[in-house]
Formats: sequence, structure tokens, C-alpha cells
Amino acid sequence: MKNMFCNSENLRNESDVEQFFIIKLISYLGFKEENIFTKKVLTMRQYGKGLKKTSFIPDYQLNDSKTPLVIVEAKSPEINVESYVHEAQEYASVINRDYIGSNPIKFCVTTNGNTTYVHKPDERKEILKLSFSDFTEENEKFKKLVSILSFNNLRKTAVSEKKFEFKKPEINELRAVLYSAHNKIRSAEKIGPKKAFYEFSKLLFIKMYEDKRMEEKINNGENVSIEDFAFSTDYIDKQSKVIADPINNLFAEDRNKLERLVAKGEKKRIFKENETINLKPSTIRSAVELIQNYNLKSVEDDINGKVFETFLESSVRGKELGQFFTPRSVVKFIVKLANLKFHKNNEGELIPDKIIDGSCGTGGFLIFALSDLFHKIPDSLTDIEKNKLKERIKKDSIYGVDASDDDIVPITRMNMYLHGDGGSHIFLADTLDKDTQIEPTLPRERQDELKEFKSTMENIKFDVVLTNPPFSMKYNSKVPEENRILEQYDIRKITNKNVASLKSNIMFLERYYDILKPGGKLITVIDESVLNTEGQGKHMLAFRSWLMDHYIIRAIISLPKNTFVNQDAGVKTSVIYLTKKISPNEQQPKTFMAISADVGHNDAGRSTSEMGDLELIYNDFLKFERGELND
Repeated sequence: MKNMFCNSENLRNESDVEQFFIIKLISYLGFKEENIFTKKVLTMRQYGKGLKKTSFIPDYQLNDSKTPLVIVEAKSPEINVESYVHEAQEYASVINRDYIGSNPIKFCVTTNGNTTYVHKPDERKEILKLSFSDFTEENEKFKKLVSILSFNNLRKTAVSEKKFEFKKPEINELRAVLYSAHNKIRSAEKIGPKKAFYEFSKLLFIKMYEDKRMEEKINNGENVSIEDFAFSTDYIDKQSKVIADPINNLFAEDRNKLERLVAKGEKKRIFKENETINLKPSTIRSAVELIQNYNLKSVEDDINGKVFETFLESSVRGKELGQFFTPRSVVKFIVKLANLKFHKNNEGELIPDKIIDGSCGTGGFLIFALSDLFHKIPDSLTDIEKNKLKERIKKDSIYGVDASDDDIVPITRMNMYLHGDGGSHIFLADTLDKDTQIEPTLPRERQDELKEFKSTMENIKFDVVLTNPPFSMKYNSKVPEENRILEQYDIRKITNKNVASLKSNIMFLERYYDILKPGGKLITVIDESVLNTEGQGKHMLAFRSWLMDHYIIRAIISLPKNTFVNQDAGVKTSVIYLTKKISPNEQQPKTFMAISADVGHNDAGRSTSEMGDLELIYNDFLKFERGELND
């Protein structure tokens, strides 16, 4: 038997159905190569809930430019195609939910060559059911199929509808769009990466506010149209007729909402009072156009979709912010080593570990710790109990400190804000200053912050420290302010006389000893010169003796020299895992030791894998802890 596209004898399997039937049909309907997307480039989508959640990618998606119009699913001729119609419909429905103002995918086609169904995504009854022989130009069913599925007819409908896509981004897609927006700001304003980064963070701040507002409306079942989206070029174009800079106006509104929380002491300041977005309106519009369709609120707690870290990684290198950004693979490895937990208090409530990073930079360790605890919330809890525990994690569990400068800490607070925590415990202070000197000439708000920091460090004992302190920074006795801090450290006197200077990473080990609970964990990246005996002098030998007296060394993992290549640093480092001794006579057990040759990027800094060999090393560590690996 033969129809206008092929012989029925040609259809032996699914590949034949695609090659001899579907491709020819799609072409006949007027779709060009640039309008046809195959499963190789389409994104897998999930539908259903819980154990019934299913992942699916159709064989074809037919588009008009970026707008999807039709889903086509092929099956082998011997398969009962009617049983698989719902797959294409569910996929179309998920895609349609990303659009406000319209459902761009109008039809789903499911065929095994012998039988072809045409459905609307949301209707059980088919619009058309065609047999193999119906595909002739004289056939009325085929004429109807052409009238509703032809590219020109679908395009007319799509163009006439006003729609706004509002979708959860894939991580690679997000990385690319943020990188483009950052470059556009740099180019248009003729400014450096750090300045562009900070200004773009203000736009992200607005977008998160607006995306949260829109999600709440959608989840409450309210009707939402494109006019409801304030963070959009449509809004800018309309409002510009009455307001010179509508997005800056939005920023002022959202900044003032946060100011009220700052005034109550519930949040820390991110932006200065009355601060504005220091970009031209045309630059703002260009950046908004690039990111307006991505729902950033949807990736808030997703460890694979870190909005701000993605921005940091793709746009600004550590050297440009004066920071050593720890590679994500190493951060993830350290957080896994920490085995963060919940403890029950006397009332039976779950209390999360208290975690601190005393040189937190932009907050990478804290974000991963936050997500790790979120993912460990027991499924046995009710939704109300889960939300209560999540709020406790955000407000009581995560602490960060950085003394770098006024630019870094606001960015860190922004990072925490974008991941659900308002940066309520992110302090601009010097962790190493045990006395926390508060100058009376400082603004009142800064004095209050330092008083809160001082109280925190004096009254809280932490369960876990996750950190990568600066390697090269020293405190020198010849500098009065640095000497004031040096004199606070017993470790300075371990050779029976005061040393003239100390590396800050050594001082951090004593500082963390002070603020950890007995048995508390300290996992840090450390300069290997601190651990090596040869050529380091008498005071370094004494320091290592001090370390053994105060901590149990549970693990040392040597990292490859290229670990910090993206920060233009070739210093040789290790991850060291210490626990504060519970009693002075606690004995040192065997230490897990390993050498990493690959942290997920090559010598040029290009990503090669997610974790390199660190996942294998982590698994070996678990075996060692269980007594299954003794050598």
C-alpha cells in the first residue's frame, strides 16, 4: 500500500516512521530546517508528582523562531500509538506553563505511520484520527490536518497572540545569558568587570523580587497576563512615556522594602541608602531583555542552578574581585565531607548544625551548606514542619564573615538573598580580631553590626567550619594595628618567644578552635607549606605540634597544582579535615590520606567533569571511616 509520502512496506521500525513518513509530512506542512527541533537539542521535561513523576523528550518540536507550535512523537508500527498520546500532551502542557498570555503549543501529533492522532494538549478527545491511506491530497481528513497544522496558519495565530515566556532556566542556558548580559553592560558603559558585576546584581535583586511576586500570583491561581510583569521590556516601553527610568523606580521600591527589614534588625544592608542603578536606561533595557523570560525564583534552592555562582563563574574571575574563588567541585567535596546534620533539642525539635566561614568571600561554601541542609530535611515531616525547619536553617544556621572590603560583603549578602536567606548573618568584620575593636567614629549602623558580630563570636559555639582562608596574607608586629591582633594569639608564643609575623591561615586555626564546640569540625583548604616539615623553620615545627595537641586530624587530601588556575594562582594546597579535641588526652587515630589529580578542570582551567576524582576520594573516605579501607 502507498500514500503520498511512502510505501507501507517501508515502515518497519520507529526510525523508518521518522525518515520515510514524518520528515516528509513536516516538510509538506511548510516547516523549514530551522523550524524543526529534534530530541537531541530539546530539553527533557518532567510531569507528574512523587513516585509517578516521569521524564520525557518528544521526537520533534516544530517552532516559529523561538516559539514552539507543535509536538510530534513517533512510535514503531507495531505499537498501539493511542496509549502514548498522553506523553506528547503532558510535554506540551509543561512547555505551555512557561508562557504567560497564551499556550503557544496548539497541537500534538502522535503516529506510528499506520495510525496518526492529532490532539490539543489539554483535550482527551482527538481532533483527527488518520489511517495510512488517508494521506492523499484529495482526502478530507488530510485537508483538515493541513489547514490546522500548516506552518503559515499556525504562524498567523502565534503572531496574533501576545505572550510572555516565563520559564525555569537550564544551568548552561543561564550561564550563557548571564555572561552575555554582563558583557553587554561592560561594553555599553565602558566599565570594568567588577563594577559591571555590582550594577547587574541590582537588576538581579529586582528580578528576584518580581519573580517571587509572579510565582505567588500563579500559585494562588490568579489570572496573570504580560501586563503583570514589571521586569520586562514591555513594561519599560510603556512606563517610559511617564517615568524617565522605570526600572530604577522599581529598584527604589524593592530596596525600600529591604530597608524596612534592615531597620528592624531582621536583615543586613545590601545596598546603600538611596542607592540607584548606575547604568543608562538603554543599557538597563538591553540587560532586562536578555533575562526577562527566565524565572530565577524557580532555581532558588536548586544546587544545580545556582544563579549567583553561575554569574560569578561566567563573568568575573577571582583576581578581578581580589578573591580566591574555590572551585565548585572542591566546595561540594568539602561540604560532603562535613556530613552536615540535624540534632534534637529537649523539646524534640530538629536543630541544624551551626556553620561558619570566617573568610567567606562571595559565600560559595555557605550556599552549598544551605542547599545540603535543605536536601536533608526528612521526608517524614509535614509541609508545615518542613517550611518551619527551612526557615530555621536560613535564620539560625549559616554565618559568614569577610574583611575584604565594602564591595564583597554586599555581594555575599546578595548571593544569600538570591538563595532564600537574607544574609542576616553575613558580617563585614575581621574574624581574626578576637577583641572586635569598634571605632566610635564609625556610622551607627556599622557599630551595631560589629556589636552583633562580637556578641555572636563570644556566645555561639559552632558545629562546623567550612572555609578557604587567604594563603598569602600576614600579620606583622611592626604594624601597630596588626600587632594588636597578633598579641591576642597564643600560637604566636609557641617557641617561647614572640614571632615577628604570622600567616593568617595559621591564625585562623587558633581562631576556629576558640569558636568550635568540642568535637566540632573544621574543614579547610590549606597551603601545603604549613603541613610540610622541611625548610619551614623551628616555629613551623612547633605549630604542627600545637595543631596535634588541639585537633584530631581526620583527613588530608592533596589537591593538584592547577586547582586555582582560574584565579591565576599556582600555590600547592590540600584539604585538611580536623575535629576539635573533646579532651586534651584524646588520642590521634589513623588519618585518611589521598592525592587528587583532577578537580574537574584541566591546566587551562576548562571544565572537564563535575567532580574529577574527588567523588572517588570521598567514597574511599567513607570506606575508611567504616573501617573497610585501612591502607
